[in-house]
Amino acid sequence: MKLKHLPHCIALSASLLAGQQASAGDLLFWQDNSLSYLYGDNFQRLNFNGEEQRSQTTFTFEHASGWAWGDVFYFLDYIRADNVQSRGSFANGTFEQDDENSFYYMEFSPRISLSWLTGQDLSAGPLKDVKAAFTYEKGEGGPGTENYLYGLGFDWDVPGFAYLKTNLYQVKINNHVFFADQDSNGYATQLTVAGAYPFAIGEQDFVVDGYIDWRSPSDEAGTQTSLGSSIQVKWDAGKALFGKERKLYVGTELNMWHNKYGIKPIDGSTDGFDQTAVQALVKYHF
Repeated sequence: MKLKHLPHCIALSASLLAGQQASAGDLLFWQDNSLSYLYGDNFQRLNFNGEEQRSQTTFTFEHASGWAWGDVFYFLDYIRADNVQSRGSFANGTFEQDDENSFYYMEFSPRISLSWLTGQDLSAGPLKDVKAAFTYEKGEGGPGTENYLYGLGFDWDVPGFAYLKTNLYQVKINNHVFFADQDSNGYATQLTVAGAYPFAIGEQDFVVDGYIDWRSPSDEAGTQTSLGSSIQVKWDAGKALFGKERKLYVGTELNMWHNKYGIKPIDGSTDGFDQTAVQALVKYHF
């Protein structure tokens, strides 16, 4: 390249980069990232002895963003546990016990606005939009989860809520240690409700947010109906202590399960594993 052409190339590259940034800016409406530290006890480890409920420490990264075409939510948990985990089934020869002191769990959930995709306004009354909803679940804890979820999402405009969303999924269950046939796939239906409700007491700001998952049984995967939720109650400590709103939160999380993971006990009974765990929480947004 001749040097006399270099300024023109630099100018062209700069204009192209600026155009790309403008294009990304036009598509991206907002984004939020956060890191959380949680510590609590009374977690159900799916064991069958006096030490089945123990404490755990969780480090979580979360990303949420809104785009012209829809939205994305992603989180990754790194969990420090402190006791033996039992997995598998005597029935299909997969039962095992491992002394694991850490594992991970993640979900990646993109949703595509059908209003954006079709060019038609699908809002009606409190319904803001309808979305094609997808989730990928992967983890090492419990039954060694790997699930694919696909369905429809609905965004609602409800007074007082920062957001309220419902997703109805078909769940394709893979690599589940409870399969009678390890080469098969299991299917279930899941309803997820997620929301956030901010409120104030005097000059102090708070928010209650979280989700509830209901999942139907799966004959193929050998699971039963389950109900799980994580609800956080947080104080805006950053605003109160440093004058920085919506940055640093301190609070608690209530993690509850009825029939955790839908697992049936290895003794063949119809009982399930229930959990009510309370955790201390520190969360920083950036």
